[in-house]
Amino acid sequence: MFKKLSTLSLLTLLIGILVAGCSSSNPYVDDAKSQMQDGNYQAALEAAQQSIKNQPNDPLGYYYQGVIYGDMAQEEENPAARQETYKKMNESFEQARELASKMEDPPSELENLGAVKTTIWSNEHNRAIELATSDSLRKALDNPIELAAEHLQNATLIMPDSVLSWDVLSEIQIMNNNTKAAIQAKEKVLDLKQQPSAQDYNRLADFYRAENNFKGAINVLSKGREAYPDSVFLSEKLADSYQSDGQYQKAISTVERLIERDPDNPQYHLALGTQLYQTVLELNDSLSTNSDQIFKLNKKLEAGSGNTSSIKQQISELQSANKSLQSQISDLTDRAIEELNTVIEYRPDDASAYNTLGVIYQNKASALFEEREQTMDNQKAAEIDKQAREHLQDARKYYEKATEIDPDNKQYWESLFRVYVALGMDERAKEAQQKAGM
Repeated sequence: MFKKLSTLSLLTLLIGILVAGCSSSNPYVDDAKSQMQDGNYQAALEAAQQSIKNQPNDPLGYYYQGVIYGDMAQEEENPAARQETYKKMNESFEQARELASKMEDPPSELENLGAVKTTIWSNEHNRAIELATSDSLRKALDNPIELAAEHLQNATLIMPDSVLSWDVLSEIQIMNNNTKAAIQAKEKVLDLKQQPSAQDYNRLADFYRAENNFKGAINVLSKGREAYPDSVFLSEKLADSYQSDGQYQKAISTVERLIERDPDNPQYHLALGTQLYQTVLELNDSLSTNSDQIFKLNKKLEAGSGNTSSIKQQISELQSANKSLQSQISDLTDRAIEELNTVIEYRPDDASAYNTLGVIYQNKASALFEEREQTMDNQKAAEIDKQAREHLQDARKYYEKATEIDPDNKQYWESLFRVYVALGMDERAKEAQQKAGM
């Protein structure tokens, strides 16, 4: 059950009214205080409401009504069921503030209003943290993360300007697999902060990307890059988001802007080389799709089914598209290799650059092996096979360097294992397989 300050301790600590013989000129307020001391919430609430009815200009009626609603809400075991009562608490406190602002000498109790709200807010906020982080509670309860989210929703209701609660709520909602709610909470964080951090923009973009809403991520990251033009990770993620949205040229130009600002920064060249090759992989997918379609259309021609003229026209258009794609792929691959070699010049121990170069040459070899299988000319097939194996040797060289720099990276060893197998280097393949943990 939710643990809170008792009514007595809350009043003693924050309200300062439980002094023997203490009374006011408002008998309804005095009655409300007395009933609160005894824990008679309903009677206390009725007394506060009588004060509001009979002395509508006295802010104390609204003030104590708010205090009572706050305690009544926390007595409710289900955190989701507290929200309406918290709304009434907020409304009461706002009315008390408004009335007090019109008075030359407002009651001293109202000086504690902010502290009362802060205490109730902290109870809700801290309970959420406890539910999300305590292993014992997470094992004992059926839905601790959902309960944590409900407590944080209460906290943000009590303190709508609490950046901390909105931020934690966004992460709790992600843990709760509620990405849309996480986006809403994180957007609130950015709205409340005068200057959101680069990580704030980055995290919100992650939430959008998790929803495959790449346009939403692009919008957030674009704003983030305006605020932090030197942020590499924001520019890289913006480029990745453009890439995922099919805006390949914008993806590349995003990283190129970084290099324009600092041409000697190897991290920027690594980002551009990686981005260029990611674009190549996307174009390769389009190329493969077109090739599959050409194959199917040729089968239809052979079978004599369908409109021959229309089928030939489709094949011609697809072949033309593939020719353009192949040209783009070749150019972008060459540029990617150039950028990655630049990285190595600046940082000769950059395992990531060597690994990416290995991937590029391994894929170049795979494409040639596929081309070899499709040719009927034995001499040409032998020439293609030789060229493919040369690319595999290049890939081997780069993968070996990557594993030399980062020997604990199992992914590098797995890639090297596959190259060794393709080259017939069985003994080395066994060693690489073992180090890859396969």
